Amino acid sequence: MKNQWRVIVGLVLAFIIVIFAVLNNQDVKISFGFTQLNAPLVLVIMGSAFIGAVVIALVATSGYLKQKKTIKELRNQALTDDAIIERRVAEKRAELEREYANKAVEMQQAFDQNQVSIEEANETKSLDDTIE
Repeated sequence: MKNQWRVIVGLVLAFIIVIFAVLNNQDVKISFGFTQLNAPLVLVIMGSAFIGAVVIALVATSGYLKQKKTIKELRNQALTDDAIIERRVAEKRAELEREYANKAVEMQQAFDQNQVSIEEANETKSLDDTIE
């Protein structure tokens, strides 16, 4: 369906161009400064439109290529940034795991010392009870 509309629009535009050419077939004088040329008005108008379209296409292509280059550079930068972030996260994770392991050892040692102190206190209390 979409292609049918394109064909229909193309035929309508072609018909309009043919009518335009028939209505504007008188010769006009074109001066380029160093030479003069006589040509049908329709060719002058169509030639100017064609040259304008080519210029617009070149400018648009230039802009597109610049955007494509910028997108590629930004993607590469994003990949580099992601790698840096992943490395930093891994370093921080390793640091936190080391801290956790150290704290666990410290807490285990404190617990063991506390257990020994409680056992000693219980032994002392039982000795005091037996002495009395």
